[in-house]
Parts: sequence; C-alpha cells; structure tokens
Amino acid sequence: MNSLPISELEQLAQALIKGARLELYLTPKPGLVDLADSGSHADLTLPIMERSIDQVAEYLAAMVGSLAAGEPFAAQRQIGLAAEQRLLATLGTNTHKGFIFLSGMLLIAHRHAASSDEAAVRAALTALAGEHFDSGERTATNGAQARSKYGAGGIVAETLAGFPSIFAEALPAFRATRRQSGDFFAASLAMLARLMQTVDDTTTLHRVGTPGLAQVKHDGRELERRIAGGADCIAYLKERNRAYIRMNITMGGVADMLAMAYGCLIASGEIAQDGDRALLARQTPPGARIRGGSSCRA
Repeated sequence: MNSLPISELEQLAQALIKGARLELYLTPKPGLVDLADSGSHADLTLPIMERSIDQVAEYLAAMVGSLAAGEPFAAQRQIGLAAEQRLLATLGTNTHKGFIFLSGMLLIAHRHAASSDEAAVRAALTALAGEHFDSGERTATNGAQARSKYGAGGIVAETLAGFPSIFAEALPAFRATRRQSGDFFAASLAMLARLMQTVDDTTTLHRVGTPGLAQVKHDGRELERRIAGGADCIAYLKERNRAYIRMNITMGGVADMLAMAYGCLIASGEIAQDGDRALLARQTPPGARIRGGSSCRA
C-alpha cells in the first residue's frame, strides 16, 4: 500500500501543535482558557495548557515514529492511551485529551490515505473510526457517559463521519470570512461561531446538560450574526465568558475542533507557519472590534 511520506506527516504533526497554540491564544473565548483568564476552569491556567501542548507534541512525534516503522493501528492506539495517562499524571487534569485522539486519528488517516486529499482522508478516518470503536470503549469516561445519558454523538459521531465540524463547517467559515474581509481574527471568530453551533459538545453536556449545550449553540448563532452585521464581538464574547463562568459552562469539544481546524489551515499553507501567540498579536490590535464587512479593526 502506498503511504504519505513521513516528512509530510512530520509537517502535519507540527502544524497541529501550532494549531493547538493558536486555539489557546485566541482571546476572548467563553468558558475557555485564553490570554485573559482561565474561563470556567478553576483547575487550569495558561502555563498548564502550554505545558500540556508541549507533551502533546512529544506524543505526536511518537505517533509519527510508529507510523514510519509500519506498526499496526493497535500500537498507535496504545501510544494515544499512554499520552492521556501521562498528561493526567503530570498535570493532574485531562487538558488536551480530546485533541490527543483527534490529532492522532488525523495523522493515521493521512498515512493510510496516502494523500492529503480531503475526501481520501475523510474516508480513511471513517474506516479507522469503525475499527477503533468496534473494538470497544471505556464507558467510565465523561464523554462516554454524556453520550449515553443524552444520546449525543460527540467525538464518536464526528470521527465516524470524517470530522464534518472541521471540513464542512469551520474551514469553509474561515475561508469565506477571510475572503470577504482579509481579516485573520474575524475569520477565527467565524470558525468559533460555526463550531459552537455544530459540535455536539459532551464536555458541555457533562457539566450542565442539554440547557448548557443549547446556550452554547444559541451564542454561536448570535456571534455569527454579529460578525455578519458588524456588531461589537469582543464585548459580547467577554460578557459571555463572565456568564459561562457563573453557569459553569465550558466547551472543550469546540476548543479541540478549533485547534484541529487551525492545524489544517497551517498544514495547507493558508495560515503562516508561525502559528502562535505572535500571529494573533499581530492580527489583533488592542480593543479590536469587528465592524462593517466583517473586518476586525481597532
């Protein structure tokens, strides 16, 4: 079977890590850790999240090594489980657990697809997800319990469908807004708005149930409306962050998908390779607002 060159897998792994940093530094994000505060996460800080991303980088390097050695899918699953356990042991929290699974699956899918073609990668993802979930899942996880209790699809449905929230929602939203406005920050918020509406976020469900998920979806629609109408999105997101803290709402699934989308954009060359805090600092002036034409200006 032909396979994607290891050098391309290494580049994808690096892009995904840079995408995780971009997601972390995007500010403000309701209920999530960012440059302003820790949102609804009393147990997390920006430095903890940065250390978590450093560990995820080591995990993805190990994943590329396993793929280069031609090891079976079962070996890569064990690498992922070990990475989750290491994060919990060293940081005392799950931090990027969902991102570990999503990024690992995307790397494996690219290798199996022997191509960066979106349709081929999504088909490979679907096949791999079938193999992974057919082998059984630990029902003690918060996500599994939320899926069972609320009938949510969550990360399982996303992966079986080939990451539609990324490929059919977030990336088109980013591209359309950036074409219209030429504004990186506005395009980033457009991705956030889309994902808030489309991700079946089991982190939200686990914390606050269906009313919380309905609130996130409503707020995503409102954010999208504000982007289109030129309203002040920054003040709105800050207000929503305060509200989410009061209500104990977070949206870890949205954050994971946003990080993945950023990674895909970096890998495709649509975002510069210096995808980190410096990029957002250049693109987002102090007191930035989204005004007419969906552009982000001071």
